[in-house]
Amino acid sequence: MNKYIDQLKEEINDPSLYLDPRAEDLGAYTNDWTKKFNGETPLVLRPRVTTDVSRMLSICNKLRLGVVPQGGNTGVVGGSTPRSGEVVLSLSRLNNLEEFDSASATLISGAGTVLSALHDFAKNKNMEFPVDLGARGQCQVGGMLATNAGGNRVLKYGLMREQVRGLEIVMADGTVVSNLNRLRKDNSGIDLKQIFIGSEGILGVITQAVLQLIPVPGSRRTAMIALPDRKILPSLLAEVRSRFPGLSSLEVLLNQVIEHVIEYVEGPVFPLPKHFPAYVLIEEETEGHASGHDGFVERLEGLFETGMIEDAVVAESSTQSEGLWHFREATGEAIVAAGYTHKFDVTIPQSAIPDFLTEMENVCSNFLGVRPLLFGHLGDGNVHVNFVQTPYINDKDFLAAAPDLAKIVYEETRNRNGSISAEHGIGMLKREYLSYSKSSEEIAFMRSLKKIWDPKNILNPGVMIG
Repeated sequence: MNKYIDQLKEEINDPSLYLDPRAEDLGAYTNDWTKKFNGETPLVLRPRVTTDVSRMLSICNKLRLGVVPQGGNTGVVGGSTPRSGEVVLSLSRLNNLEEFDSASATLISGAGTVLSALHDFAKNKNMEFPVDLGARGQCQVGGMLATNAGGNRVLKYGLMREQVRGLEIVMADGTVVSNLNRLRKDNSGIDLKQIFIGSEGILGVITQAVLQLIPVPGSRRTAMIALPDRKILPSLLAEVRSRFPGLSSLEVLLNQVIEHVIEYVEGPVFPLPKHFPAYVLIEEETEGHASGHDGFVERLEGLFETGMIEDAVVAESSTQSEGLWHFREATGEAIVAAGYTHKFDVTIPQSAIPDFLTEMENVCSNFLGVRPLLFGHLGDGNVHVNFVQTPYINDKDFLAAAPDLAKIVYEETRNRNGSISAEHGIGMLKREYLSYSKSSEEIAFMRSLKKIWDPKNILNPGVMIG
């Protein structure tokens, strides 16, 4: 291995384009934030431009060196850290934001652009990029495309693939496939970009993308509502969808989640009584003047009249809105602060969500020392199942429960015709359960694409399809 790494460095012939573990600590590249996926790498490649990526992959392909493409390393399924001594290809330097076209409202973004920087760029153009995640300060465009990330506004704007007009991809052998067009309509052959979006870096490395921006909405109105019974969640969804024409987010948090956030993350006072079984965060985009606010409040009052909600608080300012969103966005920080966590990201048909939530809570009766934290995107059925370590179980026993918990969660998901991955991807964590959501024919087709486009299996080996 060492001679191949030496040859790789010699052919790159520029020490500023790589980091060597013998010279510095590479822990930020070899460990993920869940603390469960870590490894070692003989070299971290740090290209500045697409031609660097092309040359690096061409050399690695020739030497048969495994490569793990990496963005902000915010993944939770083991798809962005080395497993068996692979080279890490960090795309963080490809952070260009350029060529904004006002007519089409599109821009070209490098794969290493951090989401918050993209938001700032769009804001300076009096526009907005609609995908938003809690990890906005660290996650990068390339990783978001590789996992087809969703976030809080999928209900209105869709996943990452809906925001893309064109892509530039570098294949395993270094070939650059570039189609950075800005066209909304282009039916000239197979839309290849959609094959690479969500492929987790196993088919090619995304280096640039043409992204669609949207006009800034007049205003976003936010409210937190308390439910008397979570069994009404499907009915509430139908009612909210029919009443709120500008609905952009609908997030559900069980009361244990609220209590956990309060315990572990400093923030505003929770504005509602904490004894209700479930809370729902509603966000609607409306016109900016007073009538927009009045209409939003009127629609909430209509919900009260249905008997579906027991209490509510409406944000009267952007600061108050951020305060309400804190209890959703701080969930990740609160979960990490508690210790180890077994995280599951699934999609459940909305009508089956109440029963699924109950089943997930029942799971913990057989795993003492494990605390269930359940929340998610009610509008699209994405449920985040978190089994959090408590002081009553040691690290070894908690981590040993992972296979049993996974099997239960994914079987319950399959039994309800759900998906084992809503937005986090498959990575290493879920690959043995891929057949729970995809047929044998679909998996065989994925493997055939991998064999054709990466015959030496150097790109993210072992991820998704093994």
